[in-house]
Formats: sequence, structure tokens, C-alpha cells
Amino acid sequence: MRRVAGRALSVASLFLGLVAVLINAPALFYMSFALIATIVACNIQSNLATKALRIERIAPKSVHVGELVTVEIVLWSERKIKRPLVTVDDNLPARLHPGGVGPSLPVAPAFDLPVRTLYQFTPLKRGRFRWKNLKVTATDALGLTTKTVEYPTEQTEIVVVPLPIPVSIELPSSAGWGINEAISGQAAGAGIEPRGIRQYTYGDSLRHVHWRTSARTGVLQVKEFQAGSQGAASFIIQRSSNTDVGKGNVSTLDAICGHSLYIAEQMLRQGVSVSFPLMEEERGKKGEAERKEEIALLLGTLNADSATTLGADILEAAALLDTGATLYVFAAIDDGSLVSSLQRLRGRASVVMLVYDAAAYDPKRISDSAALFSEAYRQAGAHVVLMPEVAG
Repeated sequence: MRRVAGRALSVASLFLGLVAVLINAPALFYMSFALIATIVACNIQSNLATKALRIERIAPKSVHVGELVTVEIVLWSERKIKRPLVTVDDNLPARLHPGGVGPSLPVAPAFDLPVRTLYQFTPLKRGRFRWKNLKVTATDALGLTTKTVEYPTEQTEIVVVPLPIPVSIELPSSAGWGINEAISGQAAGAGIEPRGIRQYTYGDSLRHVHWRTSARTGVLQVKEFQAGSQGAASFIIQRSSNTDVGKGNVSTLDAICGHSLYIAEQMLRQGVSVSFPLMEEERGKKGEAERKEEIALLLGTLNADSATTLGADILEAAALLDTGATLYVFAAIDDGSLVSSLQRLRGRASVVMLVYDAAAYDPKRISDSAALFSEAYRQAGAHVVLMPEVAG
């Protein structure tokens, strides 16, 4: 609309000037000159409104998928001039799949104080995202002309952590392995033996406070428990290059992260020790809530860009397993190394294969979908669980 108004005034001024020359009418010539001067002044004002600005973006460090995110933009004017209202459009990365991006409120930057505006959006994709630069759009006081300038900003990074995706699956419970036995043992109180006493951390249940030691030391202490031999689980997630299938809001890796987060939270709630041996450094003792948040951030930054095969990761992780721990392997693509690795671990470690049908996320990947090799994994000694598809 502003562009139409500006062009209409330009055409009108040229027409008046032409008529003034043809009929020798000074009054029309003055009117034409006044319109041209007005358009020039409006262009100068809209151009000046986008010059000499300093801009800072303030965004949260981490958010959850589907959470409403508020990004604050702070503007300073480096010149002591009065400016009309300007609007800011951020360069959000397309692979973030931002939904419901709201417009920022128009503001007039001032020389002597920072002026703040904000906009909101909803991230629909898990991952670590970085972006910089944004566009500032200004108009003149009459709203006839518009000027847009791209401004450099410092790089902003945000980690979108996955939401736990509930899943109902049957995990092994025989021979002292698996989460099912941990759950039943925890509920019945059987097989639970104290492992030590440590200082209370945020997220610990008050039911486990050791009052005698707390009274003696003056510091709140809690009892650590270990649920028999099945109380440790190691998660291995397929992260080899070209194994993340799907281009929508939910790919196979996104589904794996959501499911693994949910299963890990259920295990932690039952007192099982959960680790990601190839994805995190050695960790200290932490409370349940703190550990859940740590795992969520870990899964939020996970990418399928590793040069090693899943089979090699399984063998490396098996060498680090604690006695009695179960190895949970999440896979969507069979890279040719899984069966041989599972055969080498037969009798040495309990392995649960949670396999996904890659063809459900991309029909072109049906030939190497891990779901097609389920029987081969069973014959190699693994307990196989077919995971459901997650709709995008």
C-alpha cells in the first residue's frame, strides 16, 4: 500500500509538471515541485531511520520443542536524531521449523536510552541452532516510503531439547536384566540395597533422607539405592552420517531422542543408573531432576554426523559396561556392522535393540531399514523391540 501511494504521488507530480509546461501555469509547476520535494523528504527520512543503529538480540539458551519462545531485541540510536517507528524481522534458520512467528512491536530508537521490542515463535524441530543478522524496516512520518536494511548482530545460539515421547514397549525382565525387573523390584522393595550416603542435591526425593546422618553433620544427607544387577542401563544411539531419515518436523533421530528421553526418565524414576557412554564425559552423582535435564540437553545437541558405524559404537560401549548393565541400542538404518557386533557380544552382555522402520519416514530408504533385519538381530542374541512411528 505504501509503495502504491509513493508511486501515485510520483506519477501525479510528473503529470502536473508536464501540464504546467504545456499550458504555462506556474501554479501547477509549484504544486508539482512541492509533491516531488515531499517524496524526496520522505525517502530521506526513511533512509535516516535505518542508519546508525546498534542492535542486540537476547534469546534463551535452551527451550523445549513446542514451547513458546520470546526473543528480545534491544536497539540504540548512535545519532541524536528523532526517528519514526521501525520494525525488526529476525533471520530465523529455516531448519528450526519456527511456527507462529509473531511480528515485533514497532519502536522508535532513541539516542539516550535502549529501546526494547520482542517477538515470539514456537520451535518445532529439535537441535542446536545458530543465526545472526536481522532486517530493520522503517517508514517516513507520512507512511509513503519504506526502507529495509540488514544489520549485523552477534551470533545467537539456542538448543531446542526434545520432549519425551511416551511409548509402551515390552523390555526384557528375565535373568536379572531390564527395566521391567527394576520397576517391579523397586515397587515391591525386593532386591533394593543401600549403596551409600551422600549430600542432598536438587531433585532428590525427601523419602530417601538419612535423618540420623543429617542431624549429626548438620547437612541434609540422602541414601543412595541400587536396584539389584539390573540397575544400570547404557544407551547407544545411531549417529552415523546419513542415518537420520525424514525431512519433516520429526525424523528418525528425533523419534529416537524423544523415545530414549522418555525411557530414561522412567528408569531414573525407579532408581536405575542411566548413561550415554559415547556421548558424555564421566559424570558425578546428580539428583533425578538435574540428571533428566542433563540428558534432555544432551539429546537436543545430538546430530547424525559421526564417521564411525553403529557396530563399532556398540563394541566400544560394551567394553565400558558395568557388571550387570544392559545395553540399549537405538537404530533406524542397518549399516552392515550390527549383526557381526551383536554376535561378538553374545553371552558377554545383554543387548536390547530398539529398531525403527526407516521406510515409514522415507519410502526410499526401505532397502536398508533396520526393521527388515529384526530376525537377524534376534539370532545374533539381541532382544529386539520394534518401535512405533512418530507422526510429524
